[in-house]
Amino acid sequence: MTSRGREAQGVASLSRQVERLRDRPSLDLSVVLCTWNGERWIRPFLQSLGDQRRLPDELVVQDDASDDGTVEVIRSMAGSMPFDVRVEVNPERVGSTANFALALERSRGRFVALADQDDVWYPEKLSRLADEFERDPILTLVFSDADLIGEDGRPLDHGLWDTRRVGGTLRRRPIVSEELAATTALTTGCTVMVRHRVIEAALPFPAELDHPVAPMRHDRWLTLIAAAVGTVEAVPERLLGFRVHSSQETGVLVGAELPRALALGISSNVLAGDGRRADGLRARSEQLRVAAERAELLGDFGEAATLRRIAGDFVRRARIDEHGRGRFRLFLEGLRDRSYRLDGWGIGAAITDSLRSILPRSANTGIDSGGGTRG
Repeated sequence: MTSRGREAQGVASLSRQVERLRDRPSLDLSVVLCTWNGERWIRPFLQSLGDQRRLPDELVVQDDASDDGTVEVIRSMAGSMPFDVRVEVNPERVGSTANFALALERSRGRFVALADQDDVWYPEKLSRLADEFERDPILTLVFSDADLIGEDGRPLDHGLWDTRRVGGTLRRRPIVSEELAATTALTTGCTVMVRHRVIEAALPFPAELDHPVAPMRHDRWLTLIAAAVGTVEAVPERLLGFRVHSSQETGVLVGAELPRALALGISSNVLAGDGRRADGLRARSEQLRVAAERAELLGDFGEAATLRRIAGDFVRRARIDEHGRGRFRLFLEGLRDRSYRLDGWGIGAAITDSLRSILPRSANTGIDSGGGTRG
């Protein structure tokens, strides 16, 4: 689809959303919960939600065609919950990102908190995040750190931010720029609360998010849009227990697993040769261009320009893999334009690109998440 066609589609989508909003009841706080075969975990989560100091006005549940007792547990507990519980069940599985899109579209609150079925929220979670929105009307998304807990609910002595190597950055700079949101996966959905106008800008989720090499999940897309149209803030407190278990869709690495995985990722980026790295970088570029189009529709032209510039950086990095001659010159252009962030991820990306620019071309195609490029 051309850029003009995407813009027309975006305007039509926003017009439809405005029409829906005219008839939507106004609520203060929604929690959006997506479930799939979570019977083992769902009861402790719902109990923790009912124990919140600031209760939501509604719980919006979107079940992705579970074949266990998840929905039955939710419905059995709904009558005793001190807020409205609205459950919908998909006739067939659509996957977590599409499922969250369905749930977010049904939410009605000014503020919307995202939830996973297997976590345990601490009593102050909703009040702490909502207070940030009440304090600063410019904020569009806030997110917190979390404790890691095991299958039995016992703490694992690690924080979620630390497993992603972003804790130091977020504590030093709690306001997240669109550059950082564009290049780094910072947020985990269950830690996020978002202002509803961000949801209106983010929906419908574009097809570019479903790229087979470099998919972008719902939480990262919401963060990207929120940073492009407003202000994203990191709250340093650990406001929930993030359960780590073998059947979760998005896991974390703890202890000795983390440095081993990072070393393996660096070596595979430098040496792998199947073309996926360039494909992933180009996919990330297209995702950023779509986000820039959404920002432009809302009048955030400076932020959109920044996203387009970073998208161009990703294309240049992809060309290092695909270009016949002059690949090292492309890398030097990136250095000259300050395309690499001055942190661990950015320096790692620069080292990877420099090596790949001088390696034989047969070894010059691998997979990369696109992280580390700076706006």
